[in-house]
Amino acid sequence: MLGRRYRLLSQVGRGGMGRVWHAHDDLLHRDVAVKEVIFPPGLSSSDREVLFERTLREARSAARLSHRGIVTVHDVVEEDDRPWIVMEYVRARSLQEIIDDDGPLSPSRVADIGAQMLAALRVAHAAGVLHRDVKPANVLLDTGGHHGDATRVVITDFGIARIDGDATLTQTGLVLGSPAYIAPERARGELASPASDLWALGATLYAACEGRSPHDRVEAMAALSAVLHEEAAPPRRAGPLAPVLMGLLVKDPALRMTADQAAADLARAARGDTPARPPGPADTWQETARSPLPERDVDDETIRDLDRPATEVASVSRPPDAEVRKRPSPWLIVAMVVLVAVLAVVGVLLMRHAAGGSSDSPSPSPSPSPSPSPPRPTPTPSRSAITPAGWSRVQGPGGTSIALPAGWIRQMVKPESVQFVQRATGAQVQVDAIPWGVADPAEHWRRFAGEVKAKNALPVFRELRLRGPFPARGWSAADFEYTWLTRDYGTLRGYDRGFTANGRQYAILVAGPAGQWDRFAGLPKTIFDSFGPPGG
Repeated sequence: MLGRRYRLLSQVGRGGMGRVWHAHDDLLHRDVAVKEVIFPPGLSSSDREVLFERTLREARSAARLSHRGIVTVHDVVEEDDRPWIVMEYVRARSLQEIIDDDGPLSPSRVADIGAQMLAALRVAHAAGVLHRDVKPANVLLDTGGHHGDATRVVITDFGIARIDGDATLTQTGLVLGSPAYIAPERARGELASPASDLWALGATLYAACEGRSPHDRVEAMAALSAVLHEEAAPPRRAGPLAPVLMGLLVKDPALRMTADQAAADLARAARGDTPARPPGPADTWQETARSPLPERDVDDETIRDLDRPATEVASVSRPPDAEVRKRPSPWLIVAMVVLVAVLAVVGVLLMRHAAGGSSDSPSPSPSPSPSPSPPRPTPTPSRSAITPAGWSRVQGPGGTSIALPAGWIRQMVKPESVQFVQRATGAQVQVDAIPWGVADPAEHWRRFAGEVKAKNALPVFRELRLRGPFPARGWSAADFEYTWLTRDYGTLRGYDRGFTANGRQYAILVAGPAGQWDRFAGLPKTIFDSFGPPGG
């Protein structure tokens, strides 16, 4: 008997940090669930005190939550110098038990489960409560006593799981939650956040579809290593749910699918709708990040060269003229340089004329002896294309060229667009020579993003940053960074530069796996600096 009212009846579950009991509340005459917190052996008295206090604090936080998808916390009892947490008793199997007993679930049912879980998570996050241990074993499916689709999805241990992942207890050697369901940032020792729970949600739904977690390994350390360093294999059974699963499993929390995006995609998948795909081979779903935009009349607006700090695209808008820090146009700079050069030549000729005599009719100078033609002037460093050591030049569209290292395969060739792929990683380099119909390259990217979202042209498309216009190699340019989902390579991150060179408009895309972007972050500038327009 606990607290003179809760009578333990039978054990219904056990985990690394405690046991769960079916109990009866003799005061209110109702069944309850009681979580017995078991302190690991070898804890110091100070660690036991910290664990006890934090258990009470998190139980109080969870008790504030009221949602049909969250197990209600009724009480906390101190017994045997340990906390016992009294909760709502839900007669249901866990999602893990269903997976083990019945096998993988259908995508539509998993989408419905995910939508209910996400709704519960959003309520908790809005109240400042994180779960920190979302996994199939902590999800109950209440079917009302009947087999079939779940009518109620309930997440257990809300707010209580923090005791498993508390940073102050790492010195005791505790396992920080369930390795296969821990977000990469938590595995790196960073603080948990709502995005961490979203990662665990994605891993849980992945397991429901595939029958195993995305980073399932025999050993716990191997699972942690896979979470940190390996991309999840694209799901094979998820159907229309695949984009949201891979979007939630993006390693970088800043690039991870948001709760709003996931809610919309889960609702769509629950209905059986398939996200729109851009044209491409259906069997590989290797999306091309760009698709040609319809041509428009060129704006009369003069390109304004400004160097604006990088900002989130969601808030990008052309700043008022008073806020624009203008710089001289690159064409004006070129014109000034040419003018100075002409004046210098005229000055030299006048000096030579003066040195040759003062007569009104100077005698003709002797004909110079034949000499080799002077070498062709080398283009200015800002305009000349580079070819890094060990790289080779390849032909792009419309007589252009770029340099690439070995191992890139020409995959898509069109008169106006050429793409190269590194199949081992899924990285892409694409060069387009498609007129945009607008003078401002930044405005082109804004229109591009708007059309991609309006047509749902790229699965799980997310804008990251837009910068520009600014001068680059003497050309007006703007950079656009974004991510999108592919079936075979997971989430790719793209760095797209649009620019006008020699009166023609081009765009160069460099894309690589979002979770390994550090490997490709220096590639866009090198490839752009290697770009050669037609004629040199």
